[in-house]
Amino acid sequence: MNHQTLTDMLLDRAGSESHVNLIEGQGKRQQLPYRELLTRARARLAQFQNAGLQPGSQLIIQTADNSHFLEGFWACLLGGITAVPVSGGNSSEHRFKLFRIASTLDRPGLFTDARTAERLQDFAAQNDLEQGFAELSQRTVISDQVAPAAAEPAIHAPDENDVAFIQFSSGSTSTPKGVVLTHRNLLTNLRSIVSSSGMTPTEHQFSWMPLTHDMGLIGFHLTPVFMDNNHSLMPTDVFVRRPGAWLDEAVLAGATVLCSPNFGFQHLLKSFKPEKFESLDLSGIRLIFNGAEPISVSLCHRFVTALAPLGLNPASMYPVYGLAEASLAVAFPALDSTFSTLVIDRTRLGIAQQVSLFDARTARPDDAMFDTVDGGERGVEFVSVGYPVKDVSIRITDEGGAALPDDTTGHICIHGENVTAGYYREPELNRQTIDGDGWLNTGDLGFMHAGQLYITGRSKDIIFVSGQNVYPHDLEEIILQAGLVERGKLAISSRRVAETGEEKLLIFVLHRAEAADLVDKARDMTRLLGETVGVAVHAVIPVPRIPKTTSGKVQRFLLVEALEQGEYEALLQASSSDTDATSESVDEAAEAGDTTSRLLAICNAQVEDMTVAAEDNLFELGISSLTLAQIHAAIEDNWPDQVDITDLFDYPTVAELARFLDERNAA
Repeated sequence: MNHQTLTDMLLDRAGSESHVNLIEGQGKRQQLPYRELLTRARARLAQFQNAGLQPGSQLIIQTADNSHFLEGFWACLLGGITAVPVSGGNSSEHRFKLFRIASTLDRPGLFTDARTAERLQDFAAQNDLEQGFAELSQRTVISDQVAPAAAEPAIHAPDENDVAFIQFSSGSTSTPKGVVLTHRNLLTNLRSIVSSSGMTPTEHQFSWMPLTHDMGLIGFHLTPVFMDNNHSLMPTDVFVRRPGAWLDEAVLAGATVLCSPNFGFQHLLKSFKPEKFESLDLSGIRLIFNGAEPISVSLCHRFVTALAPLGLNPASMYPVYGLAEASLAVAFPALDSTFSTLVIDRTRLGIAQQVSLFDARTARPDDAMFDTVDGGERGVEFVSVGYPVKDVSIRITDEGGAALPDDTTGHICIHGENVTAGYYREPELNRQTIDGDGWLNTGDLGFMHAGQLYITGRSKDIIFVSGQNVYPHDLEEIILQAGLVERGKLAISSRRVAETGEEKLLIFVLHRAEAADLVDKARDMTRLLGETVGVAVHAVIPVPRIPKTTSGKVQRFLLVEALEQGEYEALLQASSSDTDATSESVDEAAEAGDTTSRLLAICNAQVEDMTVAAEDNLFELGISSLTLAQIHAAIEDNWPDQVDITDLFDYPTVAELARFLDERNAA
């Protein structure tokens, strides 16, 4: 474990007996020994070098195939090429993101599959991006084509301070920000992860999170390779289609450490039926890392309670805090104890304001320093994300950067050799974010209590909805550019459901006429955000004014508070069909046997709180990308290999999709 670089780490696995277990689908899995991964990475590196990529070059990696991703990623490290993982997707914004990232880099290459490359080419032609695609094409390597015979590649010997890869943030209309991570950053944090979570040589980690995500790549691939342990990776879309496969495969693999954000726990619980899993023994699960988004206390309780009969230890739920800027880990709880929570007075969470704490169990003061007011509706529960991991320092600061005492809300700042030195080609952002002593402002808000960190909010206004982080101003810009609302008359925010931790996306529109006059425009905005970003809109709310600060910043929280107090009438985004239709009618439609009825039955089995009609546009209903993937998976089960998920964008109503299927089958 004394490796100075990730390259040394993989080369040292040439004689290893450990492997990564690649789960490709139901009953489909392969074991890839680390020594074989090294061999494949060498072959990929030869391809990259033939394409003109040399030490110091940059390569965008976009592939849904985990084995291809790992080959390309490690090939970059072996060759001194800076890997740039970019998540894929079928929406226009996902493709725009790739081109935005490419435009910020220095003549990058692209590693992707033939189908994605073809779609990117078509997209570029339709959006005046031909030049950008042409430049990428000069150094593009197709992942699913047989590599031509090549000479033995030249292995690069990096310095520990060399860049290993760049982790780009999500972004829709704005340019994503690239977090630059060196070998030293990553190895420092890998040691901290192992030490603080008590990883052992017999650990087996299992993840369905994408390898383009820092928890998926660093936490659940680099960490086990660092430990020379076996681990398992399952594609995210397999989990989306069949969440129960997560538990089945974890037990089959002998996994001891799992991970998931809120929406993964909720997704599993939606379809969880104890009788289907009664033969599973989850007593071997030691830890379930819970992070990547704000943690729902109630969802933690629901999950461990539901799975306790299968032997899951409640203490296995492991709420953590991390971010790409820290090479992942910042704070971990103590081991062998159930996660802890505090109930906070939500009216006393301002920056530099001392929090008022209530006992989480009784909602009454439990210490002389606590406020004596009963929590009641003012109480909001937060979970501890633990203590700073080894080699990481945390401090809470006010707006001016001065350190604040415990039990006082402020900006969460971090320091350590794991922390990035800055964002790629963002000098102004770096000046704003990182001070002269190397302390980085995470953009999150929180406080320390009894040595433990509690996250209370996000100063950057990030919203986590439909399984992804989105930025309000990005979504607003999409609507503004479409000409649906005038600038200055729109504000997007969210409202969190306490029971599930789910965030509901809200669109506030300055509209002083009758609410009914906004209905058509509301559906247009809902459809637009569904098609372009894949997020579900919960409601559009007409308001008489958009509150702003003296500097012109929109005060989103005031709008949400007014809505919760009943000041506004919300236009819930529901189906145009009869929402009182019963589930029996859906079953009867399915029995009719025609394509339209079968598709309606599939859609209505996946969509909650409404009944889909044949002429309803799925994107106008505010269906999320997660639900869309579930609908496509069910269609695939009924009509194998006949409908690509991108066809849903071309045939967005059940009626149109039914005609498409009927014509295809009649041909």
